[in-house]
Amino acid sequence: MSQRDILLFFSDQHAPQFMAGEEINVDTPHLNALRTGGTTFTQAYTACPLCVPARMAMLSGLRASHTGIFTNVDTLSDTMPTFLHHLAAAGYETVLIGRMHFIGENQRHGFTKRIAPDITLVTWTRPEHLKQERGVFARTFAGKWAPQVVGGGESPVLHYDELVIQAAEDYLRQPHQKPQFIIVGTYGPHFPYVAPKKLFQKYWERVEVPAMHNTLPPYMNRCLQKHRVETTPQVAKGVRAAYCGMIEHMDGQIGRVKAAFDNFTARRGTQKLFGYFSDHGDQAGERDLYGKETFFEKSVRIPLILAGDDVVQNQRIDAPVSILDIAPTMCEWAGASALNQADGISLAAALKGQAENNQRMVYSEYMEKLDDAWHYSIMLRHKGWKFISYHGFEESDMLFDLEKDPLEKQNRALESPETLKAFRIKAQELAPFPQQYEQAQEQQTKDAQLFIAYENAVGLKEQERWKDNPPSARVNPEICIAGL
Repeated sequence: MSQRDILLFFSDQHAPQFMAGEEINVDTPHLNALRTGGTTFTQAYTACPLCVPARMAMLSGLRASHTGIFTNVDTLSDTMPTFLHHLAAAGYETVLIGRMHFIGENQRHGFTKRIAPDITLVTWTRPEHLKQERGVFARTFAGKWAPQVVGGGESPVLHYDELVIQAAEDYLRQPHQKPQFIIVGTYGPHFPYVAPKKLFQKYWERVEVPAMHNTLPPYMNRCLQKHRVETTPQVAKGVRAAYCGMIEHMDGQIGRVKAAFDNFTARRGTQKLFGYFSDHGDQAGERDLYGKETFFEKSVRIPLILAGDDVVQNQRIDAPVSILDIAPTMCEWAGASALNQADGISLAAALKGQAENNQRMVYSEYMEKLDDAWHYSIMLRHKGWKFISYHGFEESDMLFDLEKDPLEKQNRALESPETLKAFRIKAQELAPFPQQYEQAQEQQTKDAQLFIAYENAVGLKEQERWKDNPPSARVNPEICIAGL
């Protein structure tokens, strides 16, 4: 097999409903070109609607209940291989440019090189100086407080992502001997909800207040209600405008990296594979929810597009797939050894025109803390149906017919008892020990406090965290719909 170079552009918190031709139309010409030139998986789902669990599941090919990682304060064991170890063993240089959200001293987990630091914590401890570095944005990196600063102008995210894109362009201008597997990791379009000024103005004229604004759907249990943030219609609209503007801005960055990668592989005379995906989505105000952490479509679905040599062009696959499929797909495409264990499947055959089986069921997991207790939850997607269940709140199980009700406005659990029963049986098969998952999470929470105490004793090691947010991106943006 001839040498294959691979580059995946990995964004954070991009709901695929926000793209050209989708539910919320955003101008994304470079993603459009990628879809035309390759294969789009229109029904791709994350393994967990939260950054670290989703990312560690993607790298290991194992679901959250198998990695044991359900929160952002956790990381993979050093003895748990990722698909990057398989690629490195096959002769690849495995390169991380930018964000991945590793916690602790091991900032590689199979990457042989790291170019550009991470914007998020690389330690178990949240340092006090983070507040000064981020200014008014300090709290807005979390969904509960994200609507507190909304508008158009500068933000830490916009500055960080430009650093990452420039680092990727610089790396791709250089000669490299080994076959390359590269992940370019940006933070956008993750909140803070601030877009470049012109793009914010553009989408302020386009967008509307999100669906179900300042309403409480009857199917939302207490685990879901804790995430609601009631805002004014103006702020909710501003969030949508900023989010759309950030996505268009990111689209331009994707175009820059794709052009640099095309030039790189042309100089080397190698085959290529370029991909785009995200770790989870963003509800951007729908049901008064901001960010992720639920199983509603804008939170749990992700974009997944792959293009390159041997990939069928302009192919659209509507069968459900998972972020767990990336690891086995990359191993097969690169000619590396298969994962010893995998909860996903390889999509390599589908990329070559052998369509996915639409009978497949995919799933996602999450761990919710309520009243000082952890509650395991699971989502199942099969054909047009989606099932959601929270351990301890089974009376509020949700069942949505996505073909008839894509915005998930009506819970059909009571009117479809046979379908509900079938999903409950399957959920029990997939996750037979929810109490054990919850107990393990409780122990992990205690262990994390020990790691924090250790870091306080020996000193924080933050060499690979980005700290250079300029003073101009620590204050309210020039256009400020909401600001501290």
